[in-house]
Amino acid sequence: MLISVIIPVYNEKENLRKRLSFLCEQANKFPIEIIVSNSPETTDNSKIVCNNFDKVRYFLSDKKGRAPQMNFGASKAKGDILLFLHADVKLPNDFYNQIKNAVENNFEAGFFCFQFDKNSFLLNINSAATKKDGIFAGGGDQCQFFTKKTFKKLGGFNEEYCIMEDFEIIGKVRKQKIPFTIIQSPVIVSSRKYEENSWFKVNLINGYMFLKYKLGTPPEKLRKTYKSLLRESV
Repeated sequence: MLISVIIPVYNEKENLRKRLSFLCEQANKFPIEIIVSNSPETTDNSKIVCNNFDKVRYFLSDKKGRAPQMNFGASKAKGDILLFLHADVKLPNDFYNQIKNAVENNFEAGFFCFQFDKNSFLLNINSAATKKDGIFAGGGDQCQFFTKKTFKKLGGFNEEYCIMEDFEIIGKVRKQKIPFTIIQSPVIVSSRKYEENSWFKVNLINGYMFLKYKLGTPPEKLRKTYKSLLRESV
């Protein structure tokens, strides 16, 4: 069972180097295809980084934005399963077997719970919440995966969404009653934005943004609001 790991990137050479090193090690053990879908606006040498790994398939997307880049990567994928990975998220060592077992148990989609790269009481509250399904569950940091057939059935990621594209597609999974699961082997995500702002502020902003999304606020307006409220380094 071939899993295509699709990584959309925009000036992510340092994170990309770490992810590709790990993924290539896994690709020596399991049938894994690694696809990097780079933004046409990238200005760093991500392509050179990719060229240093012979198991990586590098593509320059025809459109900018995470949703178009992920769809572009998916169009190039040969795998039976599509796994979408952010460049700053670390997969667990057993991710291949976890996804394979999920699909063999008739789950057509899913995502991972997560834990932060820094241990703190407040961050652990957020991490614990990702182990169960809920209105905030399934965001992109949780590494969504789909069978290729299901991804096509869903129409891929909605490219009108420059933000919240991950929640939009999981919303369709729920609405269409597609069987999905939450894998309990956690991915490791960055705590950077919590350190640069505060736990309370980030959670308040996230809740506010999700409410506006649910109320139908246009994606471009959502993104502008998010950037104006959150201090985050690139």
